[in-house]
Amino acid sequence: MLKRKTIVLAVAGAMGVPVAAFAQNVQIYGKVYPQFASMKSSGASSAADLNTVVDPGAVDGNFKRRNSVDANNSRIGFRDSEDLGGGLKAIFQIENKTSIDTGGNRWASRDSFVGLSGGFGTVKLGFMDTVYKSLGDPIGILGISSGNFVSDSAVLSQGPLSGIDFHRREPNSVVYESPSFGGVTLLAEYAVPVAEEAKAVGSTLKASTQSYGIKYEVGPLYLAAAHEIRKDQFAFSSSDNVVGAFTNTGASAHSKDTATRAAAMYEFPTHTKVSLDVAQIKLHETGTGAAGTFSDAKNKRWAVTAEQGFGNIKVAASYAKSDKGNCTLNGGVNCSTDGFDGSQFNVGAMLSLSKRTGVFAIYSRLTNGTSAMFNNTANNDNVSPGSDVTQAAVGVSHSF
Repeated sequence: MLKRKTIVLAVAGAMGVPVAAFAQNVQIYGKVYPQFASMKSSGASSAADLNTVVDPGAVDGNFKRRNSVDANNSRIGFRDSEDLGGGLKAIFQIENKTSIDTGGNRWASRDSFVGLSGGFGTVKLGFMDTVYKSLGDPIGILGISSGNFVSDSAVLSQGPLSGIDFHRREPNSVVYESPSFGGVTLLAEYAVPVAEEAKAVGSTLKASTQSYGIKYEVGPLYLAAAHEIRKDQFAFSSSDNVVGAFTNTGASAHSKDTATRAAAMYEFPTHTKVSLDVAQIKLHETGTGAAGTFSDAKNKRWAVTAEQGFGNIKVAASYAKSDKGNCTLNGGVNCSTDGFDGSQFNVGAMLSLSKRTGVFAIYSRLTNGTSAMFNNTANNDNVSPGSDVTQAAVGVSHSF
């Protein structure tokens, strides 16, 4: 224990944290997995091919192959609990992104909170994954999916608009998790977005995020359902994601965007895991009501993942799909959702060198519909509509 304390104090001091804050039995943990990656895009649509309410922005064409070293969501964290008596505990966690590829991170940039835990369940306050995010995609790709180009979230929970994102970590959050009743756990979250804190005097907007879920975990079976509501955050039009003529503006404009998902996973005795995610995203706005402005959109999305172990080798593959769905413009004006059509295929393999260290290889191909701009790249924000993005990487994963 003395050695662990010494390490924690040294790391805390190096990161500029008051050493006195760690003069206790704090656990230090983390994961780093830098990778050498290569990406290119092909098949970009021309401006004349586009037919969608989604604003295509600049049609830049295709990216020629380019290489990078990425650390993605490598992290380091500190956590501890204190027994307060009577079955009550105080808990805390501070987790930080560690960009060992480029350097420069901020403190508490990942799940960080303080809370109380007892017979009533657990209450946490801080900066945390939403309930919706935490309950989905139970396998991932080799445990390296979130924050990496092989994450299904690019198609399952995000895009094609930069504002649509139901795969988030929310600031100003309060999360409640109930005790487990026969394997069933209830979860709820309320968050106040930064936009609400910074709104102008006299604004009628009331931005909030509400995220609810239920999960069942017994033996090899995992089942979960979640629902998230985002009010006055304008994931669609007023964040300049639609063609300007469709945008609702003015003091009377409001938005309510929702996502509903179900997830299931089963682990077979043969070291085989399979999972299925099914989701529906709905966008709704009220505003000026002028003919041709945006009103509603919704579409369905799903993903299937499989993982197989062979001794110290694991292989995994996944496929995610987003359909076109439908949309409505005020005044009965025709609305095209051609920009919502996309799919993604991922595959990877990892060779474990120990319980904590492994080497891996991953590959992904994201296919955009003619007018779609789904994007799973780490370093390129301007993937052109219709571009098919191919990426591959090899790397090392180490947990501590």
